[in-house]
Amino acid sequence: MSVSESNGRKLLNAIISSVSGRYVVYAVQLLSLMIMARIFTPEQLGFFAILQVFSIFFMLFSEMGFAPALINKEKLPKNHRDGIYSFTWVMGAVVTLLFALSGPLIAWFYSEPVYQLLILPVAISILFNTACIVPTAALQKDRRFLILARADSISELVSLFAVILIALYFDPLWALSLKALIVSVFRFYQYWLSSSNTAFGKPSFGKELHHFKSLLSFSSYQFGFNILNYFSRNLDTILVGKYMGTASLGVYDQAYKLMRYPLLLLTFAMTPAIQPVLTTLKDNKKEFGRLHNKFALYMAYIGSLIGVLVFFLAEFIVSLMLGKQWSAVVPVIEVLSITIPIQTLLSSSGGFYQAAGRADLLFKCGVFSSITNVSAIAFGIYSESLETLCWMLVASFSINFVQCYWLLSRHLLDGGRSKLVLNLMPIVITVLALSLVKVYVY
Repeated sequence: MSVSESNGRKLLNAIISSVSGRYVVYAVQLLSLMIMARIFTPEQLGFFAILQVFSIFFMLFSEMGFAPALINKEKLPKNHRDGIYSFTWVMGAVVTLLFALSGPLIAWFYSEPVYQLLILPVAISILFNTACIVPTAALQKDRRFLILARADSISELVSLFAVILIALYFDPLWALSLKALIVSVFRFYQYWLSSSNTAFGKPSFGKELHHFKSLLSFSSYQFGFNILNYFSRNLDTILVGKYMGTASLGVYDQAYKLMRYPLLLLTFAMTPAIQPVLTTLKDNKKEFGRLHNKFALYMAYIGSLIGVLVFFLAEFIVSLMLGKQWSAVVPVIEVLSITIPIQTLLSSSGGFYQAAGRADLLFKCGVFSSITNVSAIAFGIYSESLETLCWMLVASFSINFVQCYWLLSRHLLDGGRSKLVLNLMPIVITVLALSLVKVYVY
């Protein structure tokens, strides 16, 4: 077997392991979505979406891009590992407190005093999610994707059962806010126990917290990208809830979740496998580029097919997954589905930048995409139309796609740029065709 075939086989095996594990998780999450859509109203889910989007923002500050930086390390001495692990607990506690204290500000912004109390269990979940950083990195580096999937599935099922039970006896909003805490606690405990069988080993508390500084040269750019990516991807949720109401947010959030499930099944399931395998090829641009172009071709065809199916089956999908009471989601998801072919590759591009050790280029992509996405969202919110907002996102994702792959081909791929353009043509054709059908036929 040649070196090229060996590298391709390693990547394929890692992707298969990652995908098979994540598919189980997504199946459980989809079941959870279907059940919760029939228990809670769009307004109640809109309330929870607001809490969720702010918790993600605070999580970024506690994570600081450490996980990808840890995966890129060839060795991690015990004292370094334990010092970094202790630091994640400290950071998690600080950010948890800050998020809890932001409750009155969020309540004021949305004119809903109930957020001051609902935010507390969601805030505590940040502590346990942050404590997962080192165990998660250890499991991902060793490609223990099935173990990660098992832990995520169990956590989701336990939280779903708890939410149903709590909703029978207490306010449904409390049930939703407690779900995040239950998931984080069960996930952390399982990750931490399972990490004992990895090369890094199971972390414990250590005194040498200063070792986190060894991660900053990589993680600082990753952290910057995460912050920019957060605002470019979540500002719509924040502003829809503020200016269009929680009911509209509930519709928009459910449409976006349904659109994202194909992406979860495709790129998000594969991305964890990219960095651990291709990190070893970051100095071999020719082989790195060959594997990337092969990956891009497959994903272009698959993403285009999924985009077409979601577009034409939108009404059936919404009825099956959410129920007929969510019919307002249909026109929204039809437009969002046009972005699926684009996001199929755009969402996986970060794994290649990380594998090449070029978080600085990933940060540049984040700066550019944040400008285009924020501009698109601002115009969409001003129009007071969810469909217009979605069309603006189609435009911004298209622009970001061109910029991202121009930067990738220029700096990380050795030759084969013309072949990359040909491999991406199915995406261009599908996006243009679906846009014309939506405008002139539907």
